[in-house]
Amino acid sequence: MKRFAIIMLALITINSSVAINSVEAKTTVKTTKIVCTVKRPKKKINRKLIRKRLNSYGKKKGMNHDPNLKVNNSSWLPPLTIKYYINNKELISAGKEAIKDLLDYFERYEPSDISFNVIMSKKYLYIVYG
Repeated sequence: MKRFAIIMLALITINSSVAINSVEAKTTVKTTKIVCTVKRPKKKINRKLIRKRLNSYGKKKGMNHDPNLKVNNSSWLPPLTIKYYINNKELISAGKEAIKDLLDYFERYEPSDISFNVIMSKKYLYIVYG
């Protein structure tokens, strides 16, 4: 930005001095774009491990695991976007928080009254319940 401002001031000065001397000058400004990229390590999300851990966590909380519950035949919490999580640990932690939120939302019911399942699509992790 400073370089651009200096160039513009120089051009204004040149053009004003040229106008005084009645000489026409044409100039062009070339700009360069600097792009910085940060390489993130490849994400290795183990979908089987995450489903297993979240299903066992829900069972420990007293909920019933029902593998027949799917996204199209049950209710579900807002899905977690998998690409925002760097590793399995972070995604498992977010899934556990979602299960806690589900239990808090239905606090007037016993956990054994709630059936749930963990569904992972290519982009999202769903906690479905019924």
